[in-house]
Amino acid sequence: MSNTLSDITVKLNVETPSVPVNMGNLALFVKGDKQNVEGFNSYEDLQKVYGSNDLVKQVANGYFSQDDHGNKLFVITYTDVATAATAFYGEGWEFATVIPGVKVVTPSENTGDQNKEKEAVTVDTTNDLADTVALSNFIDGKKERFAVVGLPATNENVEKIADTKKAFGNSPRTILFVSGANQAEAAYGIGGLVGAVGNETVGSVTWKFRQIGGVKPVDLTVTQIQKLHESNAFTYVTKASLDQTSEGKTLSGEFIDALHGDDWVKASLETELQRLLSNSSKITFDAAGIAQIDATVTAVLTTATNNGIISVNPETNAGEFTVTTASRAQSSEEDIAQRNYTGLKFSYTRSGAIHTVKVNGQINI
Repeated sequence: MSNTLSDITVKLNVETPSVPVNMGNLALFVKGDKQNVEGFNSYEDLQKVYGSNDLVKQVANGYFSQDDHGNKLFVITYTDVATAATAFYGEGWEFATVIPGVKVVTPSENTGDQNKEKEAVTVDTTNDLADTVALSNFIDGKKERFAVVGLPATNENVEKIADTKKAFGNSPRTILFVSGANQAEAAYGIGGLVGAVGNETVGSVTWKFRQIGGVKPVDLTVTQIQKLHESNAFTYVTKASLDQTSEGKTLSGEFIDALHGDDWVKASLETELQRLLSNSSKITFDAAGIAQIDATVTAVLTTATNNGIISVNPETNAGEFTVTTASRAQSSEEDIAQRNYTGLKFSYTRSGAIHTVKVNGQINI
């Protein structure tokens, strides 16, 4: 993906009318005295380092408590959110959230003991929203990955939900999940949501109807839940005796699974084309070499179809995608001289999902 060492550039243009690893990994951005990144494979490992930071522990506990969580959780300490996000963009996280109300102080600058647990100091929370919006804006600018915001399911937060959404500018890449009775429970909900759904085979699940271990259904009225949905936030409810997420959209109204599928296609193409170039003795700039590139892209889009990202043509049972390549004769002399192939294009139709059903029945007497 972007900001990583790669010879491949993949651009996706989405026309509205119509498995790499790490697609479920979560990054926690925590204010600190310096910029740093650490990766953790278990809740116990994280607790040894961030045991005094309750909100970090809550998110991590929610994340690692899910059966199919991603393989790693990152803690990124920052002095400036966008700078840290840029510096550590290549770490392999797909989802990110800002932890409010604390500042991490490293032991080396206080005690000189590197093995001591990092100290979490309560700080002024005035800039927490600004930092969260900054992370959201950074991710929107990248046009990939997701910012996740958690709010407690209080009457006050429901009443202010339109203003909260407004602060993020109708972000297409920000998820607003309302759960729990307080900030700690909301933090657990963030980790639980990403841990439960983010690492499932991309394309195989929608983010609505998902069950999250350890998250309780909210004590909100139907009218309040509808108010959340009007702002494209969602929550955790009980339907047909099953606890589940009430929706699965970003703040712009885009469905999370559709955008996650686009991210998967982009990351897969970058990975597989780079692998083709790196593992081949030589990809010749002729029909044979171009055919190899075509075959690699077709294979990725076929897998995307099988996973449920791309729609299936009912007549052919093949994915509704196209791959076109320009020949050497159709390429510019400059591209040939620079060994830069720009002649491949592809398009696909998202599979979508069914979220509501309307049934018309007839009773005969």
